[in-house]
Amino acid sequence: MKKLVFLHGSGSDKNAYSDLMHEIAERCDSDLVTFNAPFKHPDKIDKYKWFNKFEKDGRRDAVVKDYTYSLQYIKEQLNNLHTDTKDIILIGHSQGGGMAVHIGLEMELSSVISISGDLPYNISYKKITKTPIYWLEGGKDTYIDDNRKKSYQQILNNNNFHFLILKNSTHNDFKNDLLKAINNKEIKF
Repeated sequence: MKKLVFLHGSGSDKNAYSDLMHEIAERCDSDLVTFNAPFKHPDKIDKYKWFNKFEKDGRRDAVVKDYTYSLQYIKEQLNNLHTDTKDIILIGHSQGGGMAVHIGLEMELSSVISISGDLPYNISYKKITKTPIYWLEGGKDTYIDDNRKKSYQQILNNNNFHFLILKNSTHNDFKNDLLKAINNKEIKF
């Protein structure tokens, strides 16, 4: 059976969007797997993040050591599923969405879905797989500006990359548009 693996955003935990993730897992006939990011969030009790950030030239970049650690951590969690990676659907939100995309660039997976993903500028990305990547942006998302959205399209521009705007969605409120995209088969598992 396939596994739907959800990577939460910064300042959240493995239970974020639980009802929605269970519904998606059911729709794609998969078992849902979630786990917390490895770093405690400094401002939120019992919440986590995938990497720390720092300001540089007016942008927020990832602390490379943290980012690299989290990439390895996620790969280990996926390997511990004892499931063929081609049977893993990786879905993530915000920081988790960016991490999901990076993993999908390096590991052959069933598919990757990034919801309002956050890819740091100071990290190198190299596509070495044929994993289909669905990058979903909220049409009303004010967290990630248009220039950044365009840069993501340039980083990920290839035949297996699908960019979708969830017209009525914000950074954290996307359920209805996401389910509509799934129902309309704009996202394939």
